[in-house]
Amino acid sequence: MQLPSNLAAISQDWLESLLTDGRKLPAFDLHPLDANNSSTARLVFREAPEGATLPQSLVLKLCPEGHAFLGTSEPNYYLRDYVGLQDAPLLKCFAAARKVSKTTESLGAGYALLLEDVSLTHRDNKMIEPTPTHAAKLGAALGRLHSFRWGPTADTEGAHDLAGALDRYLAHVSSGISPIFDAMGDDLDNTSRKRLVQAFEVDAPNMLNRALKGDGVALLHGDPNPSNVLTQVEDGTLNAPLYLIDRQPFEWSLRLWLSASDLVYAVVPFWPVEHRRLLQQNLLKDYFLALGEAEISDYTWEALMEDWRACACIAAFTALEWGTNPNSLKDMKWLWERQMERAVCFLRDCDAGGEELSM
Repeated sequence: MQLPSNLAAISQDWLESLLTDGRKLPAFDLHPLDANNSSTARLVFREAPEGATLPQSLVLKLCPEGHAFLGTSEPNYYLRDYVGLQDAPLLKCFAAARKVSKTTESLGAGYALLLEDVSLTHRDNKMIEPTPTHAAKLGAALGRLHSFRWGPTADTEGAHDLAGALDRYLAHVSSGISPIFDAMGDDLDNTSRKRLVQAFEVDAPNMLNRALKGDGVALLHGDPNPSNVLTQVEDGTLNAPLYLIDRQPFEWSLRLWLSASDLVYAVVPFWPVEHRRLLQQNLLKDYFLALGEAEISDYTWEALMEDWRACACIAAFTALEWGTNPNSLKDMKWLWERQMERAVCFLRDCDAGGEELSM
């Protein structure tokens, strides 16, 4: 299907062909929403659509072609990979369209999604202070996703070369070391510099050894940062729904990897150190319980703790990756400096045995 070039080009005919195979829909209005790397809006029908298949409002996400993270991953996230997972922490997807191309599987191809609209009831968590309840719900949600696509053969796209995937990931991330170190100058002490280099030389090989054992490997979300975690407004209960959105991996991203890497990424770079230390028990406990509920019986609490420590280097790599792009190095310094401090602290906590948590 041809994709509209922008929100202004969304037509009644295009919408009807996508949602109803040509049957008539009421007129609609678009209300743009803030979004990075996409054109996103609430699509509100002026009247309720006939029948019970469509709600009166949807979220339209239009991703123009060209971005390196675009491909089939996000449409498959909603429409294929978790079909059959009860209480999946995903928004319902009513339709998806991809640009007509002879290479529709290639990265960079654009797409559009029509998703469940929770914009009036939920918010992202980028400005929300984490709580024990939130940490537990986040752990449980990631546990449900991972357990459904668990093991070295979990990706329906086929087997992964784990060693090759890590080499590709590290080749990209390592190009950010020198720019980050130069930008920080004397603000980054020599001990911290050596520990960050050790993340590549020692921690990454250890992480690969754990991944090759296969018992803790799952299909990842890859970017469960607070902006991609939606929670109910005034949420204080464990049964209020939490949604994980925007699975859009880069070509160099780890996609099938130790599941604990999603846990580390979700909290260490984004939560203040004191919150992470206080709430990681809630996160990991409810994650492990979710695996148990899904009958992942051959993965022990001790193995999860080993993987949690083995993936500590992911926090460092997350901060260093900002140095791979000169614009990000400059414009996002406010974020990556904070992430660097938190990553070094987490590595030191792991080195000192401070991450020995009990079930």
